[in-house]
Amino acid sequence: MNKHNESILFVDDEPSILSALRRLFRKSDYDCSFANSGQEGLTILEEKPIDLIVSDMRMPQMSGAEFLATVKERWPNTIRMLLTGHSDIGATIEALNKGGIYRYISKPWDDDEFKQIIEEGLRIRRLEREKEELLNLTQEQNKKLQKFNEELEKQVKARTAEIQQTADMLDLAYKELGKSYDKFIRICSSIISSRVFLNQQKASTVADLTKQVCKAANFTEEETNQIYYAALLHELGKLGLPDEILALPESMLNDTQKERYYKYPTIGEMILMSIEGLEEASIVIRHHMERFDGKGYPDHLAGKSIPKGARLLRATHDFIGLQLGTIEKQAMTSGQAYVYMQKNVSKIYDPGVVKIIEKYKNAFEVRSDGTTELRIDSFNLKSGMIVARDILNRNGIMLISKGYHLTNTIIEKLLMFEKLENYKLEIYIQKE
Repeated sequence: MNKHNESILFVDDEPSILSALRRLFRKSDYDCSFANSGQEGLTILEEKPIDLIVSDMRMPQMSGAEFLATVKERWPNTIRMLLTGHSDIGATIEALNKGGIYRYISKPWDDDEFKQIIEEGLRIRRLEREKEELLNLTQEQNKKLQKFNEELEKQVKARTAEIQQTADMLDLAYKELGKSYDKFIRICSSIISSRVFLNQQKASTVADLTKQVCKAANFTEEETNQIYYAALLHELGKLGLPDEILALPESMLNDTQKERYYKYPTIGEMILMSIEGLEEASIVIRHHMERFDGKGYPDHLAGKSIPKGARLLRATHDFIGLQLGTIEKQAMTSGQAYVYMQKNVSKIYDPGVVKIIEKYKNAFEVRSDGTTELRIDSFNLKSGMIVARDILNRNGIMLISKGYHLTNTIIEKLLMFEKLENYKLEIYIQKE
C-alpha cells in the first residue's frame, strides 16, 4: 500500500496541539484528519476509513482511554496510539487495558521521532493487510486443489505451505495480545523497561529467577503467577522518577533523592490495585522493599509479617540488581552477590529464601562474559537450540520466549520475518 492512500486521524481538544500536528505533517503524503474531541473523531471514523489514530489522553466529556476503547470495539484493525504527558502513568495503563494501544507518545515530542513512530505503526497496518491477502489467497488455492489430480495436488500444497508459513509468522508477531494474559504482562514489563536507565533485561531476569524460587518453595500455581507478575511489573512506580535518580545505584542516593525513590513501591501498588487479576501482585509490589529486620520501606514490616511473596521478590530483586550495579556502586559476580546476601541474612533477607537462591546462583550469572549464552545470526540457527533471551521485534513485542527449543519450522519463520520487516533480530541461544 502506498503512503498517499494511508490515512491518519489526530484527536486533541487543544487547538495549539492540532495546529502543531498540521504543520508537522503538512508536507507528508498521508491523508490527515483532525478532530477536537472524541465524539468528532468517531464521526470522522464513520465517514471514512482510518489506518492510524493518535489521541490525546486528557479531553473533556470523553477521555482518550474511553475514545480508544470505543475505536477498538468498532474498528479493531485501526492502529491506536496515545498522546500523553509524563504525569499520566495511571491513565496510560488504563488506555493499555481498555483501548489496546500500540504505544504511547510523550508530550512534548521530538518531531523526527514522532514521524518515525507513525511510520512504524503504519508498517504494521500494511503487514496486516498483506496477511489478510495471503490468507485469502490460501483459501482460494485450497478450493482449486480439490479439482486437481493427486500428483498436481502435491505441487500446489508446497506453494500453499509457503504462504501459510508467512501468515503464521505474522500471526505470531501481531495477533491480539489480550488472548494471552501472561504475554500481556510481559509486554507491559518491556514497555516499563524501555525507560532510560531501567535495564531492559532486569525485570525479565528477576521474574524468571522468582518463578524458579517459587517452585522450589512449593508455592501454589496461583501464588507463583501473582509473584511472577509482580516481579515483571515491580519497577512500574519508577516511571515517574527523574533520570538523575534512576541513573544512580540505590546506595549512592542522597537523603532528598531517597525520599522520592522510596515511594515507587506504593505508586506501583496504586496503579495496579484496581486492575482485576493483579490485586495480589500489587500487594507484593508494595512490600518488596521491606527488610527482614523492619528497617525497610514503605511500612517497616519485619520478619513473617512481610508477605512471603514480597520477601521472595526482595531477595531475587537484589540478587540480580547487585550483579547489574543498580544497588551498590560496584557491580558484582553472582558469587559475590550471594556472599553479600548471606552477610545480610535476617537483616535484609529471609534466611529460607536466600538458602533456595543458592541452587540457582550459577544459572543466573547475568554478568557472565558469554559462558552461558551466545549471540547468533538467524541464518546460523539450528533445530534443538535453546533460546537464552526473549526474542523481540523492533517495538519490544515478544516473538519467541526464553527457554524455547527451536525447530526448523520456527527458524524458517524467523528468517521470513526478518526479510518482511527488513530488521535484524537480536537472538541469544544457550551454549552447550
